[in-house]
Amino acid sequence: MIDEFTGAIKYDGFKKAGFLSEIKAKVVLRKRRKIYRLFMKYINPCAEDNILDAGVAPVKGIAGVKTVTNNFFEFFYPYTTRITATSIEDASILEKTFKGLSFIQTEAYHTPFVDRQFDAVFCNAVVEHAGSREQQKAFIWEYCRVAQKFFFTTPNRWFPIEVHSALPLIHWLPPRYFRKVLRLLGKEALADESILNLLTEKEFKALFPKNVKLQTIRIRTAGFVSNLIICGEWTDNE
Repeated sequence: MIDEFTGAIKYDGFKKAGFLSEIKAKVVLRKRRKIYRLFMKYINPCAEDNILDAGVAPVKGIAGVKTVTNNFFEFFYPYTTRITATSIEDASILEKTFKGLSFIQTEAYHTPFVDRQFDAVFCNAVVEHAGSREQQKAFIWEYCRVAQKFFFTTPNRWFPIEVHSALPLIHWLPPRYFRKVLRLLGKEALADESILNLLTEKEFKALFPKNVKLQTIRIRTAGFVSNLIICGEWTDNE
């Protein structure tokens, strides 16, 4: 699933890496700095908290692009010895990159962790690659299960630019027509629901367990909501 997707975005929506890819990477990194700051504000972790980063990338960045946007949480977070990172791919190289980090390769919808093993889970832009709505729900429920607090992000389907393909507006079509256009444009991998399944705010909220306290945060770009964040925690009466 995600390993195929990684190859599909080798040039991040463009036919080859170049000036536009570099500009896009800088914009993405600026947005991800904001996401990190929001995590620190709303989750408010302390130095002793155990953090789970769900869905890390096994590669440093997009081929041919100097600005690194992958695994930004590990670059910014000061207590890497408290981070456990997971992926369905082998990203064990991160243990050499970030001091004290532990990596565990997992299945997409099942992890080896016990309930509330972590103080918080951070999951940036992974759920849209987790398959059907039922599979996306299973993914979110599993990672909510293993942490007391959680912080998930996804691109907003109603943003005018589809960030993976760098194409405007066609993702507003009904999904089957959107995928048909992607195939016609030679973007076969992105046309697969198991690799890309975009979410609206309503659809994103519906994926979470009912007995959790949720908060929605909207990130705007050029006046439009480009990214959605849902954070929260389990209530005492779960």
